Amino acid sequence: MARQLDSPPAQVLPRGAAPAAGGRWQRSFALGVGCVVLGVGLAQVGPLRLGGGGRFPLAGYAGAFFWIFGGGLMAGWLLPLGARGARKLGGVWAPARIALSHLRRPSGRHRLSVAALHCAVGMAAGMAILVASFELTVRGWIVRSLQADLYIASAGAQNASMDNFISAAAADRLAAHPAVADAARFTAYPLELDGIATLLSGTDLALMHVRSDLPWVTPPRDPALWEARRNAGLALVSEAFTERFGKKPGDALRVPTPAGVQTLVIAGVFADYGNERGSVLVDRAHLKTWFSDERVTNVSLWLKPGVEADAVRAELLREFPGLAVFTNVKLRAEVLRIFRQTFAITYALEVIAVLVAVIGLALTLTSVLLDRREELTTLRALGFTRRELAGAAALEGGAVALAAVAGGLALSVALGWLLIYVINKQSFGWTLGFALPWGQLAALAVAVVGTGVAVSYGVGRWGADLPADREE
Repeated sequence: MARQLDSPPAQVLPRGAAPAAGGRWQRSFALGVGCVVLGVGLAQVGPLRLGGGGRFPLAGYAGAFFWIFGGGLMAGWLLPLGARGARKLGGVWAPARIALSHLRRPSGRHRLSVAALHCAVGMAAGMAILVASFELTVRGWIVRSLQADLYIASAGAQNASMDNFISAAAADRLAAHPAVADAARFTAYPLELDGIATLLSGTDLALMHVRSDLPWVTPPRDPALWEARRNAGLALVSEAFTERFGKKPGDALRVPTPAGVQTLVIAGVFADYGNERGSVLVDRAHLKTWFSDERVTNVSLWLKPGVEADAVRAELLREFPGLAVFTNVKLRAEVLRIFRQTFAITYALEVIAVLVAVIGLALTLTSVLLDRREELTTLRALGFTRRELAGAAALEGGAVALAAVAGGLALSVALGWLLIYVINKQSFGWTLGFALPWGQLAALAVAVVGTGVAVSYGVGRWGADLPADREE
């Protein structure tokens, strides 16, 4: 039974001042739309060109900022919309009526909580989309590019740009192994074009045409490219090279070599996600002549049918102790392991960002309940239990989290597109596929809303015991 009050409830409730609705800019849906439109315009602007071929997508980052800011303002409007849509719930459950009454006219702190959680969810999910898209693209690139059975390099080589070579004699012995059907030799030299560092590489293009399946951005159309006697003036370039140097198929390159400057016409563009500096690929027969050097950077071996790759690998390691030999399976697994290791810190930062935003939601509800001490006292006097008041707070916090998640997931798709097709493209010159990790996004949404409800319930139980005359 409700206890007696010294003053009627109608006089007690008005004592607390109504929570501040926030500045006009916080409640401006038009400002949010304007920021989003401005971000769309900035996404169309090219990168800043820096020295040494570097590029900085300043406009892309600015566009992301305006999308996050504008989306946060717009997400706040989901609270009154949701409250009006759920008004029937208030007629069934009294605590819901209390919670919805506060959401129909959300305070500035409600809107700031939605914006903060919206930003955290949007950025976390946007990065998840980027990583999933990157992994999908890299997996496809690995499958298409790494088709040989064995890959061999100098044991000291870390990448193609370092001065670690396999001797011509050793390469010939590897190719002549009884278990080998075909061998592709690859050589790469560091190169500077117009003062910008890149790579000049060479391989047997005829064998590559038969044995490899490069992921083409612009496939070559001239059949002369695959014949060493006719391709001395032709070259392939990586996609990163075209972005870095501003070149396209049909353009001519003047490449300095020990034998003089070679004029090469770009015949095609291929995707390469292992080298952001870009590379020029020519037939190795000409590269040997230009550099008077028959050493190779690495060798790819295709084995005869029925031959066990692991057995040949073990034999080659005994015969060539100075070489590193990888099977196709092990090399693919190693590339993916390095990829996941690279992005491991990203996932940790995403979790931290969401946790900080959820803590911010708890602090917001705490401050809101402190402002409602008189109201809580009156509700308790009217017969509301601690559980019911906690339920009202849980519904209020859950609605804030749900609005933030809805806006954040929409933001994440936009940010994912911006990261993949604008910021990543302008920074590294790589075109990635687009993948939505539905499982991760759903798990993130459930975790954020569930955590928001649980934290709000706990805060509500605490707030139910606040005395009206408590000073903070």
